[in-house]
Amino acid sequence: NALLLCLRLRPGPRHTASHRNARPPHLITPPETATTSMSAAAAGSEAGQAGETETVGDGAGGGDGRDLDRERQVARDNNTVTDEVVLDELDDLFALLAAQRRGEMLFAEELGKPDDEINFLRAAMYIAMHRRPDLQRVEDAEMEIAELAADLEKTLPPNPADRFPLRTLKAIGRYMFEELGFQGNQEEFYDPRNSCLDEVLARRKGIPITLSLVYMELARRVGMPMVGVNLPAHFMIRPVVDEMEVLVDCFRGGEILFVEDVEEMLKKHYTMGDGETVTIDRSFFQDEDVKPRAFFTRMLTNLKQIYFNRDEYASALQIIGYQSHCAPDANVLLFNRRDGGICLFLMQRYEEAVEELTGYLRDSAEGPGAGGADRQQVVQMVTAAQDQLARAAARNSVERAVGAPEEVDDE
Repeated sequence: NALLLCLRLRPGPRHTASHRNARPPHLITPPETATTSMSAAAAGSEAGQAGETETVGDGAGGGDGRDLDRERQVARDNNTVTDEVVLDELDDLFALLAAQRRGEMLFAEELGKPDDEINFLRAAMYIAMHRRPDLQRVEDAEMEIAELAADLEKTLPPNPADRFPLRTLKAIGRYMFEELGFQGNQEEFYDPRNSCLDEVLARRKGIPITLSLVYMELARRVGMPMVGVNLPAHFMIRPVVDEMEVLVDCFRGGEILFVEDVEEMLKKHYTMGDGETVTIDRSFFQDEDVKPRAFFTRMLTNLKQIYFNRDEYASALQIIGYQSHCAPDANVLLFNRRDGGICLFLMQRYEEAVEELTGYLRDSAEGPGAGGADRQQVVQMVTAAQDQLARAAARNSVERAVGAPEEVDDE
């Protein structure tokens, strides 16, 4: 629902010829590639015209004929080169799209495993492939974490029995945040790189959930298993140790907090008065299960919201694709479908938007929130999309009946 609060229904654009022929943003050639393609295509067109032009001679001598043959051969060579360039660029584009899609498919495969077998590090790196679709970076990240954990191991007592939990947590915090320099990115919290693990490892900056993941991976490798705590507005982790009710705030340098400290922090976050209190249910300390689907749903929701706020709807749609593979319950899956429909609407892919949004309205008719403001806004989007489709269909009918308008020569 937070997504709908940040969006307002936007009127459909006027349909110009360029709008009618527009492709989905994620299929458009990148600017530098497009320039090359257009230049090459123009060159090929000119060459083709030159090859079709015949010079009328007076029949005297063979010079004109030989010149014409040479011109035709040059035109054929130019066309061959142009075709090869365009095909190479198309191959590169399709390879990029396939690699991006591969990240999602690998993520789906990883999340399809039993919870205790899911590799959090690899799953997070598959998410990062939506920006940099290079599988080698996944292997590099695993290698880097293993090397860092090996260095951390050297700072701990060699006998595991001597590794007292609180002392170990402090050692991990010193190593990660003081020696390695990891820190919460306060200045650019909504930079999408903060949610991509490869970028977090490279820049030593992140948001609570990605920094927590790095901490969890290091801690697990030195014998201190941790689990996530999905607090509102702030993600934390805690050690899986009996009778140890502490949390670690990785966004604030690995600070170790008691529940009362966290309650006070949340009270300030929600700007509550002196007489009001926040009470955290401590029952989560008895739950030692890792919850990868809840973890990655939160990570992906952060990314989705960032891309929506930046008007990068093609990227948001990619993230929604990832979310479909880790939704912890049917309601989350349903809202993901709604968000995908909103994305398609804002990308002016109206036919697909109508399909997704009407599917959401149908499937949510019996669920919570039926008939609320959420559904009303979605209905408005469906109506607006259907109106745009009807106008486009009417315009196409008229153009077919009367013929496309002739282009006006500027000269």
